[in-house]
Amino acid sequence: MSDTSLFSLEGKKMIVTGASKGIGKAIALGAARAGADLAIGSRTRADLEPVASEIRSMGRECVVHTVDVGKLDSIRTFVDQVLADAGDIDILVNNAGCNRIMPVLEVTEEVYDEIVDVNLKSVFFLSQALAAHMIERGRGGRIINVSSQVGVVGGPLRAAYTAAKGGVCTLTKSMAAEWAEHGITVNAVAPTMTRTPMVEKAMENPGFRANIKKILLGRLAEPDEIASSIIYLASDASAMVTGHTMVVDGGYTAV
Repeated sequence: MSDTSLFSLEGKKMIVTGASKGIGKAIALGAARAGADLAIGSRTRADLEPVASEIRSMGRECVVHTVDVGKLDSIRTFVDQVLADAGDIDILVNNAGCNRIMPVLEVTEEVYDEIVDVNLKSVFFLSQALAAHMIERGRGGRIINVSSQVGVVGGPLRAAYTAAKGGVCTLTKSMAAEWAEHGITVNAVAPTMTRTPMVEKAMENPGFRANIKKILLGRLAEPDEIASSIIYLASDASAMVTGHTMVVDGGYTAV
């Protein structure tokens, strides 16, 4: 096997949630360039179609289904539809997320539930469904969860989000421990602030914007810089890596 073939996803089928923009779009396109066929999901089909068209223009297959990852019924329908279309899935990337920038004292139960459901509950139940499929087929697989640097160190103005993303990091370890015997690796990537629509909106808050000064490299990450780490974890190059959270933060958590 050549050095470059270790990073190939040729012949693999991957699900990416939240794939219509930002990091999710970069993951889907990067995986297609690496040779994978895709199943992509988000709440709005119209937002997914341009991404699917770009993937197909590379000669890769891409199926599109809507999903509200905060709702269990929607998750189950999405998984059933994807498996019916694709027939098999080798890699799951739990990327969909949401955030609200506000002090703890202003967080309502409705806001808390939305953030935790989209960022943590979705990871639990999508992983559960796809791991069951991977175990049944008997060929292992890859599950990669998108956490956040604030899931590692915390931070002001996003307490519910940090709690959910911290949960993703520890959930990743627990799932890795349970499913290793089936050849399934489970890892997470914890990005720094990345140039995405969600972060651009959050940058309107001066308190959030001040966090850029904590990034040692002095800038926001680009979506492709996060996607490359996920492509690595999806590939054979990471075969001995499981239960790990890869922090891709430009040095934010180093000091």
